[in-house]
Amino acid sequence: MNNIKTMINNEIKDIIQFRREMHENPELSFQEFDITQKLKTALKNSVIDLYELSENTGLVGVIEKNTDYKTLAIRADIDALPIQESTNLDYASKKEGIMHACGHDIHTSILYGYCKLISKFYDELKYNIVIIFQPAEETMQGAKYILQELQQLEIKIDEIIAYHTWPYLIEGKVGYRKGDMMAGAINFHVDIKASGGHAAHPHTTADPIFLSSDAIGFIQSIVSRYNNPVNPLVITVGKINGGQKTNVISDVCNFSGTIRSFSKESLALAKKLIKQYIENMTEMSDAQCNIIFDNYCPPVINSFNTVEKFIKSNPEELLEELSQPSMGSEDFAFYLENIEGALFRVGTNTEEDERSKLSLHNSQIVFSEKSICAGIEALLNYTVK
Repeated sequence: MNNIKTMINNEIKDIIQFRREMHENPELSFQEFDITQKLKTALKNSVIDLYELSENTGLVGVIEKNTDYKTLAIRADIDALPIQESTNLDYASKKEGIMHACGHDIHTSILYGYCKLISKFYDELKYNIVIIFQPAEETMQGAKYILQELQQLEIKIDEIIAYHTWPYLIEGKVGYRKGDMMAGAINFHVDIKASGGHAAHPHTTADPIFLSSDAIGFIQSIVSRYNNPVNPLVITVGKINGGQKTNVISDVCNFSGTIRSFSKESLALAKKLIKQYIENMTEMSDAQCNIIFDNYCPPVINSFNTVEKFIKSNPEELLEELSQPSMGSEDFAFYLENIEGALFRVGTNTEEDERSKLSLHNSQIVFSEKSICAGIEALLNYTVK
């Protein structure tokens, strides 16, 4: 097992080339056909039994070492974002308006590298392994799709782990945290309608813009006056649209936003209060409303047991404890609702390039490729030690 770093170094050139080709050719959610085929081709002669999935995107593989062993799944997401890349990298995206701005190409490359190397450590494996290359994380639909596919394939999992890039952690480190890791989320979309009218006669019609501004003001009060402050809650209205002219009371206004919390109870409370307040307000004002909540994702709550085993199996210099969770969301949470597991961070911040310190989903962000080596090493340590 002292050979792990040497083995990684022997393969890293090919793994980085794989990553750069993936970065150049990003694919949106449930359209990841090329990378799926590339993974099938690259891994077809390995020790991994591969299973094709019903949507022809995404890939599941199994290594059955011993039926008495527990089965560990390792998941990487493979989709990109609808963002125009502006990094000027030699391997920048060749696809207009699509970019790996969240580091899923890093996640995929770590798992690809692990798959290339695990056959060399087969005799030392302490788990049966399930490999998951998951589509559509960005739309919060991919994990649910994979869980359905695993059920149909009758593949059972005892534990699951995953990585996510982190520009606030230095390259070459793997970040860990017990308990709260990433927030749950739900989006809301509100349409308020009335008859409309002349701006000089506001008493003749309900005003959807005024009512929307009133609702948005109340929504902010949910955090400060209705939610238990020991449970962090964030509600942001990120989009609003209404009106065309200064002297016209518009007949419609719509706005959308997101609710984030580590507490399912806080998410449910915010959802209930938004619905009740807007319905009551519009009824009193003789207006109509339509409220839709979608894209729900539960919080990522890491298993103490999984994290503790991960710490014990890896050298101290490879790891760093994360002092805070993130209010960002990850559909990896759907696996954790019924399977023990944890999500870890791979540091992608490098002192040589300030762009590596930008936030995820930024069109200029770059990711340190040293994170790939660190991620592979930690996975191998966890599964063979």
